[in-house]
Amino acid sequence: MVIPVFRGSKGEDPEVFLREYKQACIGMGLRTATEWLNFLPKFLEGMTSLWFERQTEELKGSWVDITKALVKEFFVKNVYKNLNLN
Repeated sequence: MVIPVFRGSKGEDPEVFLREYKQACIGMGLRTATEWLNFLPKFLEGMTSLWFERQTEELKGSWVDITKALVKEFFVKNVYKNLNLN
């Protein structure tokens, strides 16, 4: 199973990425939120990687909090891009 990469590009859905990422992790035997958190930065590229680096250690330490923040940040931006650039 291949773990997807998320770049935050136009048309990418962060909720789909996170669902596929979590399923791929589970398929590879990574079953805890701590394991998912440890590997997440390796599958963020470009602007999403830079965004992740700027987050607090507290936020990065919670699977629920960091995934909510990721969705909020990149879903809203992509919706705005889609509305204005199509």
